[in-house]
Amino acid sequence: WHVSFETVPVYHFTGPGNAAVITLFQYLNLVLSSIGYTVAAGQSLRILVGEVCSRTRFDHCYDQVWVMSLVFGVCQLFLSQMPSLESAWWSSIIGALMSFLYSTCALGLGASQAHHGLGTITGRSAPPLEKALNVFNALGSIAFAYNFTGVLMEIQHTLHEPPQAVVNMRRAVNSGMGCSFVFYLAVSITGYLALGENVPGDILTGFSKPASVVTAANVMVLLHMLPAYQVFSQPVFHGLEQFLTEHVPGTQRVPPLLLRVVCRSLYVCMTTTVAIVMPFFTDIIGLVGALVFWPAAVYFPVTMYLKLYRPKPKIRLLMQVMNVVAAMTSFVAVIGAAWNIKMHMQEFTFSWLG
Repeated sequence: WHVSFETVPVYHFTGPGNAAVITLFQYLNLVLSSIGYTVAAGQSLRILVGEVCSRTRFDHCYDQVWVMSLVFGVCQLFLSQMPSLESAWWSSIIGALMSFLYSTCALGLGASQAHHGLGTITGRSAPPLEKALNVFNALGSIAFAYNFTGVLMEIQHTLHEPPQAVVNMRRAVNSGMGCSFVFYLAVSITGYLALGENVPGDILTGFSKPASVVTAANVMVLLHMLPAYQVFSQPVFHGLEQFLTEHVPGTQRVPPLLLRVVCRSLYVCMTTTVAIVMPFFTDIIGLVGALVFWPAAVYFPVTMYLKLYRPKPKIRLLMQVMNVVAAMTSFVAVIGAAWNIKMHMQEFTFSWLG
């Protein structure tokens, strides 16, 4: 499962200490991503429920993000009882399809309203320090969007030869990253031109018309978040259950089904609670990307490559420079994400009814 695939090469090339570190970062990535997905699902559900309420005569519409995040959490309580990801082979297909479709909707919505020309070349107006910290947080979000180290080993494990796996992986990485870059850049530019200063971190929440497209896009987001939560949570479930059965006395006598229900339910309750009290999707995603990008995507791969291939001094120097730059990027991104979370926590007021 997920974490062991990532840990094995690190353990082999750099030792058990570094393997423990990368495992910690991977679990942190999984947990924080699950929280971020719960927030994103709550935001999309809020828009969908708000659209229903606008067409009815309810005296009060329970469309707060925290209520919708709670509903999403209840759904995950049931989905989390699946034994493993093999029981949800359909999740990857649905996730990939929905992600492409709602991203296309976001691109279409932005392009259709880009003629407003609300964005400026200098970006949002803000004091220098605030703007710098927001840029740092954005670096973390970008790192999250392009960091696929968590699934790289699993993908490579499924490749068949011939042709050589390295050939297929190189093609997949180049085409996947290239297409993603063009697509993300187009969505960001058109969305900023359409919404200007008011562009939100979750860009679909910034559009209200045409209602049919916005509603369809948010349904797709929700359909993506449901299996995506499981993809990121199942490795945590297995790791937690394995740890308890191997290291906690007495748990061996607990029936596996009961252990699974209790552990997974507590985990879902924990992630849902954090998502309710910290409904800041962009900040959480920025923090995830900032924390995981350098160690998982740069430091350990570079370290293993240098030990395995022993490149020429110039190549070694360039790779070490890249290593330092990535470390500095992650460092400032953590600062930016933490600052944004702190500021939004100070401004956030929890309300039971609205």
